[in-house]
Amino acid sequence: MLFRIKSKKLEKNVIVFTTHKAGSMLLHRVLQDVCEKNNIPYYSPNQEPDKQLPFDRIFNGEDFIAERTGCFGPLRFFVPSTALESANIILHLRDPRDVLTSMFFSYCFMHPGEIEANTGYRKEVAEAGIDKFVLDMSDENFTRYRGEYGTGSRYSRYIGNIRDRYITYFREIIRKPNAVLISYEEMVVNFGSWLRKFLAAFELADADETYRRVASRHAKTVKPSGEDIWSHKRKVTPGDYKEKLRPETISELNRRFSEVLGALGYSDPQYEIRQMPAPQLATSGSPSAI
Repeated sequence: MLFRIKSKKLEKNVIVFTTHKAGSMLLHRVLQDVCEKNNIPYYSPNQEPDKQLPFDRIFNGEDFIAERTGCFGPLRFFVPSTALESANIILHLRDPRDVLTSMFFSYCFMHPGEIEANTGYRKEVAEAGIDKFVLDMSDENFTRYRGEYGTGSRYSRYIGNIRDRYITYFREIIRKPNAVLISYEEMVVNFGSWLRKFLAAFELADADETYRRVASRHAKTVKPSGEDIWSHKRKVTPGDYKEKLRPETISELNRRFSEVLGALGYSDPQYEIRQMPAPQLATSGSPSAI
């Protein structure tokens, strides 16, 4: 007799938010393994069409997540849902200066799209330089860039520029009692501790077994290696922006993201030593009210 394996009914939905260029494809593969191992329904932008998240419909009022049970992510920008009040939420963030740096290489060289890498307007952006790109993508000029190429530009009118996306997470997610904040940097520096925090949101009966399975498959993929601007995994080490951007560009990004960097722990001198941020969310001046 054949028995059909039923999907596990979670006590709470699990919703995973992140940004572009913060290891989101690794997040997808981790989520695939967690959900497959535990028979959890999984809805993702990276899934097959019947399990994809319909962002156009969501931004036009459909509460897709609240109407289903399971795991949803990685969401690379905020999307609204009444389920956010009761779900277990994971917010996985990276230093926005490194996000912008990585996004330049994705836009110009790495990401597939409507035209070939380093041709046409993609080549024009490369020739204009990384400093112009990162400043444009964090202010009102971001709408001038054509094509997607790992930037989220397809939904720019809903999600804003890169700074807007962080501020929205602070306003909508980061202080919810049902949300856990984890970092890309911890994923790279200490995958094991990052994975424990990640899995806690699922409240699994066999968390240790799932941990071993995921760690055995993915821990080595975040190990630093030589840089390759044509590879989707170009460079994973924290602080890459310091090697790629001019001092005056870094100063301007520090000004634009000052509250975000402070609240997330990227302004702390200890971050330079540990390469893992220690968030200071209770610090006055953090962007809670923005």
